[in-house]
Amino acid sequence: MFLLDINDTEITFSRDDEILYRQPGIALVERNATLLGNDAAAQSRLHPRQAHNEFWQRLNADPVTPAGRAVANQADLVYLQLGAIRQAAGIESADLVVAAPSAVTHAQLGMLLGIAAEAGFNIRVVVDSAVAGASGQTLTGSCRAVDITLQRAIVTQLDIDESNTLSRGATEEVPAAGFAALVEGWVDAVADQFVESTRFDPLRIAATEQQVFDQLLTGVDPGNPELAVAIEHDGISRQVTVSRRAFAEKSRQRYALLAAAIGTPGTLLISHRVRKLPGLATYLQEAGHRIIALPSDAVASAIQRHPEVFQPNADATSGVQLVSALPLLAAASDSATQARPPATHLLCGALALPLTDELDASNHPACNGSTAGFRIRRDGDGFRAIPTGDNDVLLNGEPLDFDHRASTGDRLTSGNEEFRLIAVVDG
Repeated sequence: MFLLDINDTEITFSRDDEILYRQPGIALVERNATLLGNDAAAQSRLHPRQAHNEFWQRLNADPVTPAGRAVANQADLVYLQLGAIRQAAGIESADLVVAAPSAVTHAQLGMLLGIAAEAGFNIRVVVDSAVAGASGQTLTGSCRAVDITLQRAIVTQLDIDESNTLSRGATEEVPAAGFAALVEGWVDAVADQFVESTRFDPLRIAATEQQVFDQLLTGVDPGNPELAVAIEHDGISRQVTVSRRAFAEKSRQRYALLAAAIGTPGTLLISHRVRKLPGLATYLQEAGHRIIALPSDAVASAIQRHPEVFQPNADATSGVQLVSALPLLAAASDSATQARPPATHLLCGALALPLTDELDASNHPACNGSTAGFRIRRDGDGFRAIPTGDNDVLLNGEPLDFDHRASTGDRLTSGNEEFRLIAVVDG
């Protein structure tokens, strides 16, 4: 089964668990050729007038200026990227399930159906990506989902009825918190650091600005508490290091606009794309929200769980099915967690400290007076790992930037110290 996720931060085409194409919705239109995806992003700062990154959001026939060979409007760019996807996947045609952001309109979906048919794709099912992503969680009442595209952040109200069915409610867009706008701020933050440290401004020269942009797109990752950015000009190499906290501070005003759009505190499901944004999960949690981070395969998993809904119908006359509601299922990870014996101790080195209602890891005897940067708090029948202070802490290799459920076997790393939650049982 083929799945096309049209979130343009990473247009993704997959079959079951295999990713066949994953590139941003960016195009560089030249007179005789058009570059797409990563190739276009790699030259977008060198030729900004020819660069376009709104065609998946618009999904209409607005003109492209300046036009290029076989490119007159936004729909042409969508068509060309679909052709690139088909070529990368090595297929001539395919039946598709499309995952679409909640803000995509029926008119835009109609446009996509026609473009896709011209490109050799037959769309059989369109599913709201917020509904699909959230359907693998254990939820009650209503909640909200947050995702991000190149041009906007999207807040989706999700409601749960008596039959435990999750459905899409109201949707709000926040253009100021789109990924492209956030990256602009990060580029400025890196440039400021270069000016302060080396007296060289990389934004004065298109080639060095492109180098900064390239490294930001690939390097701002939750697994990296800081990013080393290197540029070369006239045979001279320069490098600065910028922390994720600096990027978060640069984005703080945009995060505030997003938080205002989300509204009163409640359960908030964030996509893996939102999870990558420096400091945003922490910001939202500090605003009072209960954060649930969705895995990157949340949408694909939902489609595999419901073949009766998503299996393309062989009858081409049956039309396109629009899915904006799905049954809720407990996530497999929750079941796996429940199968583990409950944690009883926090292990560091050769010493295990018994868990209490709240344990500051800095008090562990193996810390030798250093600050561990997290604490473990009892939460019902389990525990949660909570970041404290400014230390960078990893939970199972991912930054602990907001409260997370923690259970037996989980690994926390702070500086040179590694901790593990263990279960001590009587023999």
